[in-house]
Amino acid sequence: MSAWGERVRVCLGGTFDPFHDGHESLLRRAFEDGGEVLIGLTSDSMVSAKGRRVRAFTERKRHLEQFLRSRGWENFTIEEIDDRFGPAAHLAELDAIVVSEETERTASDLNEVRSSGGLKPLQILRVPLLPADDGLAISSTRISQGDIDASGRVMRVMRVFVGTGNQVKVRAVQGVLERIYDNLDVRRREVETGVPPQPRGDEALRGAVARAREAIGRGHLGIGIEAGLIWHEETRRHLDIQYCAVVDRSGRVTVGCGPGFEHPPAVVRMVEGGGTVGEAMEALTGIQDIGKGEGAIGYLTEGRMDRQELTEIAVLMAMVPRVRRKLYL
Repeated sequence: MSAWGERVRVCLGGTFDPFHDGHESLLRRAFEDGGEVLIGLTSDSMVSAKGRRVRAFTERKRHLEQFLRSRGWENFTIEEIDDRFGPAAHLAELDAIVVSEETERTASDLNEVRSSGGLKPLQILRVPLLPADDGLAISSTRISQGDIDASGRVMRVMRVFVGTGNQVKVRAVQGVLERIYDNLDVRRREVETGVPPQPRGDEALRGAVARAREAIGRGHLGIGIEAGLIWHEETRRHLDIQYCAVVDRSGRVTVGCGPGFEHPPAVVRMVEGGGTVGEAMEALTGIQDIGKGEGAIGYLTEGRMDRQELTEIAVLMAMVPRVRRKLYL
């Protein structure tokens, strides 16, 4: 039995062409309560009036029926509609309507029409828009224009800008993202972070986010990477932790970090005296520009891990909500 009772009637509407993952999210919510679902499918004349070119009604209906049955959803009725509200404006037995962020206004207007006709308003079940790889919503229009496919993958080259002058960070981003995206163009971009040269505490995360936001420009993603010394009261020691921030075209930021490790006391003392980890490690090891090569971690682990590998962990952690983006709505 659902939370609504024994018999729930939910409605939703759309053109459903091209069909995409966002449509599946709406339909999944409609069938979630185990009742009956009324689907209003726009007529050919209604679609033509909007200036859109889609498949014929009969073909769209057949495809929709096949999809619903492939998911095991059987309690549905598909009705042709010629206006914004369809039969939902006068059916008394309906309980709720499923909408996206883009169509929520239509549901509010529908409830006004129902109330004026003496019918109970429908509960509005709002489903977040499903983002594509670039953070913008998956839509039939974008699919028709060839920007993305039905699952939200960018069809053209995925352009990524990394806010750094350090090629090690760029290679780390490239190494992670080429396992996620097919067509990829990763470039570096010098940016201002607004944090000190040697970040401490929360400054490291703020620096990573600032780098990402400054870097994205006209790209699909902007990525910022910043390491800092983080004080842990329990051990009374600093850990060097690298943060990665990823921003997309919608402005959404996801973050991750790599594992932390301790620096030798001499390095910490030099940093506390106003230097940077890079400067301290160069003085300790005699290796110039160590941060652009193996990094401190390469030297301290005797080559068992280098800076690129360490950075890749932070980048991958920041990408987790984007790899499984349906779970993070």
